[in-house]
Amino acid sequence: MSTANYAYKHVSSEILSEDMQFGDDAPKPGGRLPEFDLQTVDGGRLTTHDLTGRPTLLVTGSFTCPMTASSDPILKDLHERFGAEIDFVTLYVREAHPGEHRDQAATAQEKTRAARALKERDDLPWRVIVDAPDGAIHRRLDEKPNAAYLTDRNGIIVYRALWAGDERGLVQALEAAAKGERPPEQESTRRLVPMARGVGTMREMTRRAGPRAQGDLMQAAPPMGLMAWLADLYHPLPPAWRTAAAAATLGVGIAAVATLAARAANRR
Repeated sequence: MSTANYAYKHVSSEILSEDMQFGDDAPKPGGRLPEFDLQTVDGGRLTTHDLTGRPTLLVTGSFTCPMTASSDPILKDLHERFGAEIDFVTLYVREAHPGEHRDQAATAQEKTRAARALKERDDLPWRVIVDAPDGAIHRRLDEKPNAAYLTDRNGIIVYRALWAGDERGLVQALEAAAKGERPPEQESTRRLVPMARGVGTMREMTRRAGPRAQGDLMQAAPPMGLMAWLADLYHPLPPAWRTAAAAATLGVGIAAVATLAARAANRR
């Protein structure tokens, strides 16, 4: 995606489709993260050279990203287990679902405020660094909204996940990295469970972003928007369970309509 189109105002079906797989130019296991020198929300700075000596888990995220909202609780649990051996870092990128209340940042100051809001909302105990408004680093990371890259002590990528909410893959990778070993798998593109968690928080995140974000989602991906709307009805449940309940509700509704249609046809 070009620099001009990076900070989009309306999420589209094309953008959502691109989020579902790594591009050919995405950093791969065996390679390195792009060089950066970025500000943290606490006023400090962090560079790629600071991330050697210990394994590092770098995760992309934003305030309006449902996948970020659903994966951060998992990452916090993993940080409690592995934080003594592994550095956790969130790279704040473009808004996944921009709207009137949470639009794309036009300046570095606006983006830092948004990143600080994410850190405070999710009570993140690790460093959050802020990419430039034009996504200089994010674009070199393939522009995924909530991807995870794990590096070893020498800064070499040993594992990447399309979605940071893939708990099973991350646990295995972090356990290996903490021991100085190679993870049993180098990549995860699993979608089912991470996406179920994300859909469970999607309605809430787009509502916080604003009406434009809600309308854009329904236009770009109507089935996903409908599932998110149904999942929100089960809000007291954990995110993945909300989506499961929504799917069950939808299934019951379809079955009921089919039964009524069959009865009506038999009466003719």
